[in-house]
Amino acid sequence: MGSDESYNFVFKVVLIGESGVGKSNLLSRFTKNEFNHDSRTTIGVEFSTRTVQLDNYAIKAQIWDTAGLERYRAITSA
Repeated sequence: MGSDESYNFVFKVVLIGESGVGKSNLLSRFTKNEFNHDSRTTIGVEFSTRTVQLDNYAIKAQIWDTAGLERYRAITSA
């Protein structure tokens, strides 16, 4: 789907949690159907989208993956 895709609903999801619990792999699995056992630490925030069909509705998920390290905590408190 290109930038001119249409959808009925948009859900914005922010993944937060401690470092190393699998937030980045959850994002990667849902948006790209990939899983990396040797994933790297997220610095700041990563963003990805996926549009899914449910019944007759197109639903767009905008997913934000946040860093779990304490030094990046200010990003999740905004």
